[in-house]
Amino acid sequence: MSLSIVTPSLDMLPFLKCCAASVSDQEGVRAEHIVIDGGSRDGTADWLAAQTGIGWISEKDRGMYDAVNKGLRLAGGELLAYLNCDEQYLPGTLAFAREFFANNPGTDILFGDFLVTRPDGSLVAYRKSFAPKPLYIYASFLYTYTCTMFLRRRIIDDGFWFDPRLRVAGDAEWLLRVLRAGYVARHVRRYLSVFIDSGANASRGKAALAAARREFRPGMPAWLQAGRWLVNGVRLLEKAWRGNYRQGALEYDMYAVGGPGRRSHFAPRKATFRWRNG
Repeated sequence: MSLSIVTPSLDMLPFLKCCAASVSDQEGVRAEHIVIDGGSRDGTADWLAAQTGIGWISEKDRGMYDAVNKGLRLAGGELLAYLNCDEQYLPGTLAFAREFFANNPGTDILFGDFLVTRPDGSLVAYRKSFAPKPLYIYASFLYTYTCTMFLRRRIIDDGFWFDPRLRVAGDAEWLLRVLRAGYVARHVRRYLSVFIDSGANASRGKAALAAARREFRPGMPAWLQAGRWLVNGVRLLEKAWRGNYRQGALEYDMYAVGGPGRRSHFAPRKATFRWRNG
């Protein structure tokens, strides 16, 4: 199965370099990588022009989800994904995803677990999840991160594009539409990627959460708006029951932003699930 990875970009060149390296060094898999840059002024276009193996365009767009749609239209893979500049794949992720879909023809979307790190690679938290459920997504926003998401091309071919009018909740809104249409999403207990908490991530912080709720509220049933905290409490109980708050020894290899240009090995002495505003 061929894979295409789309990366939206805007003035994040140091992070983009690490993101691109994490795609290109995947053993046994050569993925199509498409970068859709929104007209960065930090030298991104010059850097992209000097790369081989990365397709790209640099022009103004209407936001991240518009950029993702542009990349998906250009993508030729049977399996698709989008990976933001402040995210990376862990070693072996693409080979695992390709094998998983080959062995599970009834699965349309795959999610996994991820690690949250600082730009220098040091661990902030581990984040485990489980298969997305529409009721939980409405009540708590999207708890399965797109940095671990892979999907079959047929979903896009069937017309399920991201809504470019949304700024923060576009991935959650998209997934709800897809699940309602009957596509099957599964989760695997495996760390697939890294999310770098830079302190300036578009999806982080109280302002981002407030914006997401504003975008989500028009489609939320009135009874769920009133009982959202109760449903979210049930979600957290299920998360605990599934062992998402437990983790043994942990090691990983990733690209530190501004680091040596190769993966560095990390073996934190302590690991926590706690992530501020996460």
